Order: sequence, then C-alpha cells, then structure tokens
Amino acid sequence: MSGSTVWFIILALAAAGIAVLAIMYRRNRLAVRSRRAGLFTPAYDLFSAYRVTQHGIDYPVLTGEYRGRSFHIDAIVDTLTFRKLPVLWLRVSLLASLPGTATLDILVRSQNAEFYSPANDLPHALAPLPGWPSDALVRTDDPQRAPDLSVVDRHMSVFARPATKELLVTAKGTRVVHMLDQARRAEYLVLRQAEFEHASVDRETLRDLMDRTIALYENLAASRKPA
Repeated sequence: MSGSTVWFIILALAAAGIAVLAIMYRRNRLAVRSRRAGLFTPAYDLFSAYRVTQHGIDYPVLTGEYRGRSFHIDAIVDTLTFRKLPVLWLRVSLLASLPGTATLDILVRSQNAEFYSPANDLPHALAPLPGWPSDALVRTDDPQRAPDLSVVDRHMSVFARPATKELLVTAKGTRVVHMLDQARRAEYLVLRQAEFEHASVDRETLRDLMDRTIALYENLAASRKPA
C-alpha cells in the first residue's frame, strides 16, 4: 500500500469522525432545545392568550395575558454562585405601569453575584421592616419616590417559600424571582453542564406567583391615589 493511499485512508477516517461528531453535536442541541421548550407547557391553560419564543437552545420566554394582566415570564441559568450548583431562576414579571415610582428591590440570601438583579446598581439601602427576613437586602434608586414599605409589608409572605429570591417593584410593574431547580450534581461536577431534572414550571406555583404580583401592584396603585 502506497504512502498516498495510507494518507487518503487517514484523511477519510478523520473526515468521517468529524462528521459523526457534528451529527452527535446537532442531535444533542436538538434534544436540549426540545427539553427546554416544554418549560411552560404545564401552565398554558392559565393564560387567556400567550406567545412563546425560543432562541437556539435557550429556555423559552412566555408573554401572556392572565386575569386581564400582561406578563413576561422567563428563566435564567445562574452558574456564578460560588461553590454551589447552578440554579435555574424563574422571573415572573407583571407589566403594569406605576408612573413616578422609584425602583425598589428586596433580595434575600444575597451572594453578591445576582447578575439578574438590579440590587447592586441601586445606590440607596433601606432598613428592612420588623418581621422581614433578617438577611433581606432592601435597595432603591430614590428613597423619596420609593414604594411605601408598609404596603409592600403586606406581601412579604412571598418569602415564606424558601425558593423565593427577590421581590422587585419598578415604574413598569412588579416581579418575583423564584428558584425553579438546581442542576444535577453528576453532570455539573464531571461535565460542567448545567442540566436540570425538573425544568418545567409547576402550574399552581406559577399561578400563585402571578396572583401575588397582581395583588402587590393593585395595593401599590391604590396607595398612590389621593384620598
């Protein structure tokens, strides 16, 4: 067998190997995309209308109407928390105007790595009210226009769920951030892949979180009206 023939066989085998790897990579991406696409499936019937978009293998984003209110709901993969497994956070955002209201962020169990939270960009710290979580970080961009903490206090039971991470109020609406799942240990420690076993929303949990954002918004809006 000539040297050129040997090189041809080697190159052919290498090309075949690359083709197989490319097929495996594509199949894996399609499988990941398909698994993640079902994130909101259990809760679709909660919405009178909804739209789901998904880019690549990212988790999908849902925009929909619930109880006559507009919601934007998405999931964030957090791999930055030091010495902990990656976390999948669910952000439930009610889109409803609170004109003139400053941003108020209440964050618990802060690791100073919450890239999805505006807390570190808000310059003013406020003292938590009695009964609030002892580790609550309360911040705003304007203490004079911040939402009335006594009104917010009525809704702090949202943190009775250990998975609830953040309560946010802005001029554009209200938001709750809730832990959906932690990554599977084996895949992350060995392959450094953030794969989640329970990466779909619980219908009743999502309903509760949306109801809470609506109740908070309505109380805040009512508190702004002149007597």
